[in-house]
Amino acid sequence: MMSNEKTQLLSLFSEESRWCKGSEAVDRHGNPVCLSDDAAVAWDIVGGVCHLFGWQRARKLFVQLQRHIFGRQKPHYNRDQEMAAMAALLDFNDASETSYEQVVATFERLPVWQGRPSVVGADTSPDT
Repeated sequence: MMSNEKTQLLSLFSEESRWCKGSEAVDRHGNPVCLSDDAAVAWDIVGGVCHLFGWQRARKLFVQLQRHIFGRQKPHYNRDQEMAAMAALLDFNDASETSYEQVVATFERLPVWQGRPSVVGADTSPDT
């Protein structure tokens, strides 16, 4: 995760009212909406990451977030590691014991990439 991405994530979830459970996003009445809906005022972890960074980058970040929350795990040899990570993040977000404070503390402890891009115009987003 890049430093600016971490900052954006913490900013999005700067208040408890901007985080939700059980839906990728909700409107001001608490009704589920699409994460990109202009009426969205709160997101779950997966919805927030997609909202901020788009689907392609979010897929990479799901793996990083899962690794950060659950530690390095033995590979499942899943054909789609990114989707497995997304599912784990959804379970974590929606678990009854997961609190807003826990989510924010997790984001605050996220490691950030300290390097710099090596090729201009290439996908320079780190996978770690």
